[in-house]
Amino acid sequence: MNPRFRHVLPTAAACLLSSGMLLAPATAQTTVPSLDKARGAIKNADARASFDQQMGSAPIPDGFGTQLPAGFSRELLLSQLTPGIDRKRVVLTGAKAWPQRPGGYVAVACLAASAEQAQRALRYPSSQCDGENDSSGNEIWFGVFDRAADGSVQLVARTEAAVTAGTDWGHTNIDMPQAMELDDSKTPPLSRPQSWQRFDFARYQLRNGDTAFGVRAGWSEGYAGGGASFEALYLFHIDGKALRVVFAQPMMFNKMIAGDWHKDGTRSHDLTDGSNTLNVLPGTTAGYHDLQLRERNGKWRQTWRWSEASQAYQLQ
Repeated sequence: MNPRFRHVLPTAAACLLSSGMLLAPATAQTTVPSLDKARGAIKNADARASFDQQMGSAPIPDGFGTQLPAGFSRELLLSQLTPGIDRKRVVLTGAKAWPQRPGGYVAVACLAASAEQAQRALRYPSSQCDGENDSSGNEIWFGVFDRAADGSVQLVARTEAAVTAGTDWGHTNIDMPQAMELDDSKTPPLSRPQSWQRFDFARYQLRNGDTAFGVRAGWSEGYAGGGASFEALYLFHIDGKALRVVFAQPMMFNKMIAGDWHKDGTRSHDLTDGSNTLNVLPGTTAGYHDLQLRERNGKWRQTWRWSEASQAYQLQ
C-alpha cells in the first residue's frame, strides 16, 4: 500500500469502521471475498485510479509539472510567487501550460513549515505538496504567467498569501475523512487539505473570456487492513493581479475496510466509493455562469451561484 496512508485513525474511529458503522453517506458499496478482487469491483473510474495509486500499482503523475517548461526556473518561480520567503523551506516548484489560456501557464511553489521539515521531505521527493502529519505542514502558492513574444514569461497574477481556504464538507454527498466525522463541533466541518495533488485544466469558463483553473487536493487515512482517500476541487479565478479561491468542494472518496478472515487465509473487504463532476451551466448570476455539482452515475446534484458579496460561489 502507498506509504502516504500514514494517518492512523484513533481507536474509537477504528472500532466504528470495523463494525461497519459509516457515519457519512455512502454512494456505492461492495463486499469482495479477497483483496485481489477489490480493483475489479470498483466501477467508478476516479475511485479506481485512486485505488491504483494507493496500492502502488500505478505511479503518481507529475500533476504540477515539476519538470519545468522552457523559460521557467526554480528561482524565477520563487522570486515571483513567494518573495521574501526562506528558500530553505522549498520542497517543490512546478509549472504547466494552461490549455484554456493560449500562451499561458499555471505555476506552483510548495514550502514546508521549516527548513528542517523541508530537508526531511526532500529525502523522498514527491510530485505533490504534502504535509508531514497534517495540513499545517505545508504552504502552497499559485501563479499565472503569460509567455511574451520574445519567449520570456511574465507574471499575470498570484495568490497574495499561502492558500489557507478549507474545503466545505457541510453540504456534500461525499464521505468525509473520519477525523472530521468524529468532531463534536456543531458547525459544518472545514478542512485544509493534507496534500495538494495536481492541476485540473477542465474548461471552467466562469464568464466569456474568463476561465478559472482547478487544483485537486486530498486527504488520506490508513487503518489495519484498509485505507481511504478523499479528493476536493479548488477553483482559482484571476481578479486583477490576484488569484482567489472561488470554489472548494469534495469531489471523490474511496474506502477499503477489511472484514472477516476465511479458512484459506484470504479476507473479505468492504469497498465504498463515489465521485462528482462539476458542470458549467448556461444560466448566469451577476454575470458569472452557474455551476452544477453532480453525482457521477447518480441523481444527487447542487447548484452553485456567484455571490457579489463574497466574490465567490455559494450554494443556492
